[in-house]
Amino acid sequence: MSEDVVERITVGELDRVFYAHADHHRVADKGLRRYQPFGFDFDSTALMLDEPADHWEEQVRLLHLENRDRAIARLKEQYGVLHHDQIVQNLRDLGPKAFSLIAYHNRFYHEAREAFVIGSYYPALVATCALGERILNHLILDLREDFKSSPHYRRVYRKESFDDWAFATGVLSDWNVLVEGVAEDLLELSKLRHRSIHFNPETYRVLREDALAALKLIGDIVSKQFGFFGRQPWFIEGTAGAQFIKKSYEAHPFVRKYLVPQSGFVGVLYGMERRADGHWQHLDLVDYGDGEMVDDEFAKAFGERDPEQVVTRAMIQAQRAEEGSDA
Repeated sequence: MSEDVVERITVGELDRVFYAHADHHRVADKGLRRYQPFGFDFDSTALMLDEPADHWEEQVRLLHLENRDRAIARLKEQYGVLHHDQIVQNLRDLGPKAFSLIAYHNRFYHEAREAFVIGSYYPALVATCALGERILNHLILDLREDFKSSPHYRRVYRKESFDDWAFATGVLSDWNVLVEGVAEDLLELSKLRHRSIHFNPETYRVLREDALAALKLIGDIVSKQFGFFGRQPWFIEGTAGAQFIKKSYEAHPFVRKYLVPQSGFVGVLYGMERRADGHWQHLDLVDYGDGEMVDDEFAKAFGERDPEQVVTRAMIQAQRAEEGSDA
């Protein structure tokens, strides 16, 4: 009597390998892998525009000044020389673009910032407030089917848009979607929206101030909710230089919708490689063997990994050549 043979499936057998998200539950070594997000948006130009601090060492000070001169030259190429001092000041006051995964908000966030930089403060203000409402709508519409048992579902399942920010933030908070502090930031932004969208003569006097405040708020919202390094609850702690999704959060609606599709399913020895098109991709072993790691064990193994064992393209090619010679 023959025994049933259980097929062992590795990521190497999947069509999209580390990015075959729907099939990763079938992978034999899934207990030794975690999702590692890697698609993000960030711009630190504003940090280069500050004056060097008095306590900096001379070499550091000179390097900063060289970087600042190059940044200012790029800004002149991008925006022209007219009103250049104000453009530099606007960007300095605005600060760096929030570190964020790639999603629907990046383009509009960038455009609102650009409007502020060139001095179009009212378009910047209105666009930022509209983006806040768009984020709320996306989150509810994208995730509501995961909360059919929620008492809120009957109030949201047929609607195609929501303009009551207090209601929307309440729903998302009850669903445990919003990161700590995001609901409060959204409600602060809603006050600016109400004051600026509805007629208020005071808007003329505080236009730049309100636009800057709105952009600061949306930056905080984006970095907290969609960021990588803000102690979001779904990331494993203690993995310096990289973020990995906790095993217990892989099925969380927000994580599954927004983070997992931007992630590679990797083990602790993974490496990264820039493709010809400029995008990054993961390199990794196709089979880590049997076993399980809890998140703390994964973090410890990642922190203690031998740099010589981190997977590279050369290692992969050498292994393929060896397998070919054995065939």
